[in-house]
This record gives sequence, C-alpha cells and structure tokens, in this order.
Amino acid sequence: MEKRREMRIKKRILSTVESKPAIIVDISQSGIRISMNRPPREQNVDVKLQIGGKVITLKGDVRWISRMAATQSSSHIGISIREAPPEYYQLLETPD
Repeated sequence: MEKRREMRIKKRILSTVESKPAIIVDISQSGIRISMNRPPREQNVDVKLQIGGKVITLKGDVRWISRMAATQSSSHIGISIREAPPEYYQLLETPD
C-alpha cells in the first residue's frame, strides 16, 4: 500500500548520510528511500547529494529502517524531508 502522498520517482543517486556512503533509491517531494551498509545512529540526518555539479544538503528525519536479506549487508532507510533547497525540487521535475 502506498503511504506517500506524492508519487515516488525511481532515481539512483550517490549520496552520503552523516558522511557515510549511501545510494538514493527513490525520491518524492516529502521523502527519500536510501540504501546503505549501516543505518544512521541519529533520527535527524543530513543527506548530501550532487546535482548538476553542485552538492546540496537535505535535512530529514529517519522514519523507518528495513534490513535487507541476511545475505546482504545493506539496509533500506526511509527519510522524510524537513528542509531541501530548490534544486532538489527541480530534480523531481527532470526526466531521467
């Protein structure tokens, strides 16, 4: 069942969460789903990603953590966005 009000857009973007490598799996106006080896320790996080040669920072809150299969060492993490620059919302409007 879809819980987000906005449509999810599948995009794979290299990023960092609290200076640890992560991959954004999908995005929407209100949240992102990321994959990373170890989930962040804090609920309030900064997510950095590069858009068009510029590094932007999203401020968000961890909403859920889902451990992948036992054979994998990564987790999927849902983060709701508290604050994002205009470039983030422009990214949502650009096709792949």
